[in-house]
Amino acid sequence: MHKLRHDHDIKTLCRVLRVNRSTYYKHYNSAPAPRTTENRHIRTCILQIYADYEGSLGAYKIKYVLQRDYGICINVGRVYRLINSMKLPKMSTDKPKWKVVHKDNGPCENHLKQQFNPDAPNMSWVSDFTYIKVNGHFCYLCVIIDLFSRKVIGWNLTIRHNVDLTKGALEKAYINRGCLSTTL
Repeated sequence: MHKLRHDHDIKTLCRVLRVNRSTYYKHYNSAPAPRTTENRHIRTCILQIYADYEGSLGAYKIKYVLQRDYGICINVGRVYRLINSMKLPKMSTDKPKWKVVHKDNGPCENHLKQQFNPDAPNMSWVSDFTYIKVNGHFCYLCVIIDLFSRKVIGWNLTIRHNVDLTKGALEKAYINRGCLSTTL
């Protein structure tokens, strides 16, 4: 009705839509409700938090940041409703899926025995892998670190999580450390 006010007479629009003229003028000439202005302010704060943390926070953590940084103490449900009304894209929580093959080879022997500070280089190497989502697909990264220098001495990145991932990282570590054999 407010958009059509320039094309038609307000009296005619109110009669056609069966709305009292006083109701129309009261609605469009009055100030917004305090809750509406408060929600508008909270939405701007949420948008700032969303941008600062690159969309990685959910409603619970946004509630905490609102209280900590802005002094706004509100319910998590209200934060959730405001986020949904803003239609902000959610952070992806996808994790890769792989088949688990259990081979019971018995307990592993603990060679390191909690000695994480070796006396010389190339005495203790440790390894771990992680996954990284790139363009909707997962890539797997295996890293090998020498405990003496705490530096990465070998790494490998593949699209499959298999033996070649670790084997490639070990080969690069052998080459980087100048070991004689480059094959495993």
